[in-house]
Amino acid sequence: MSSFINTESKESDLFQNYPIYSLPDFITESALFIRTLDMCPTMTEFTYDRNKMVHTLKIVTREDFEKLIDADYMFGFTSKVQIQLFENMYNFWLNDPNSLELPLPVKDFSHFGNQVRTLFLESETILPVRCFQGNYVELFDYLLKRNGLRTVDSGRWPDYTLPFYGVVCNHIEIVKRGLEVGVSVADDVIDEAIKQQNIEMFKLLVNHRDVRYTNKTLELAAKKGLPEMYEHFLNVSKKRGLDWLNKYVFKTLPNKENLEYLLLRSGVDVKFVDGLELLQECISEGYSSEIIRLVDAYFSKPNTNQNTLINSLQKIPGYANILDKVIYNEDLELFMYLQSKGFLISHKLIDYVTDTRKSSKFTPGFLKHQYAKQQEYVERKRQEDEEEAEFLRQID
Repeated sequence: MSSFINTESKESDLFQNYPIYSLPDFITESALFIRTLDMCPTMTEFTYDRNKMVHTLKIVTREDFEKLIDADYMFGFTSKVQIQLFENMYNFWLNDPNSLELPLPVKDFSHFGNQVRTLFLESETILPVRCFQGNYVELFDYLLKRNGLRTVDSGRWPDYTLPFYGVVCNHIEIVKRGLEVGVSVADDVIDEAIKQQNIEMFKLLVNHRDVRYTNKTLELAAKKGLPEMYEHFLNVSKKRGLDWLNKYVFKTLPNKENLEYLLLRSGVDVKFVDGLELLQECISEGYSSEIIRLVDAYFSKPNTNQNTLINSLQKIPGYANILDKVIYNEDLELFMYLQSKGFLISHKLIDYVTDTRKSSKFTPGFLKHQYAKQQEYVERKRQEDEEEAEFLRQID
């Protein structure tokens, strides 16, 4: 029992009360201190483990180096303090013989710890890239302070601009900081935001004066962008005139959500586009039945026999039969839809499944059965047409 009491006493002795007025600014500005003060606004002393307390940012020993990394983890120092720590750590590493076997933190010990590891383990040319890949804003600001923008922003191979790496990794903070200080930006950066479908990043880039885009960007927004991204470049296309808008409608076809927006909610009248050509594109590329229905419904004119534009497509050479692309995409729903609209199974399609594109979904046996049912229907329809023609001749 006495042993337990002694242990407890020793542990309590580790903690010390520090008058607030005696604490350095980097402690009183830290996240831990501010949270503590919020909970105890009348406190005049701050209690902390005296063996882990730091009173200066200076580094003269390996122990100082290690202790400050631990202190940052516990206190949550401001970015300004972390930048000062990088400077002190670098000078210690560069000039002090006591820096032998530098005690680097283990990977993912903390965000600041990862930045410290990067500073002392990566080459100078790759450091800025790692800042954007890891969202290391503080390390980036330190490199700017130490080397200047021109050095930080150049001298790499391959020569992708720095924001590219931040956008690919979805790190908006470092990309925003890079744009603020004026790093160079390539035309393809906004393309990566579209591919990542990161709308916050997209807005940051598209509204920045130094970020440009190309025709490829517009196509990418149509095919893969979120509707809000698509809407932005749809307006760009409208300003370029009908020829470009016509091309943009075709680029939109693979993306069901964007196509719905264009045809049903955008308020843009695209009836000037040849709907039959759009359907040809849909069938040739094997787009989904939902996309084909959207196009067919939008461009079809009401009539009494319930035929739609897709029925007219079958009169065009090469479009009466179901194409190989449907089998290649293994789209059973599209296959059944086209069958219901009168598209035919050919011997060529059965041979394609048998010899070239073997599939567990579209088997030769299934297609042969469907083909036999199709031929029965065709023969029955032929006989009905002949009987009706004979009946009409008798009336005449």
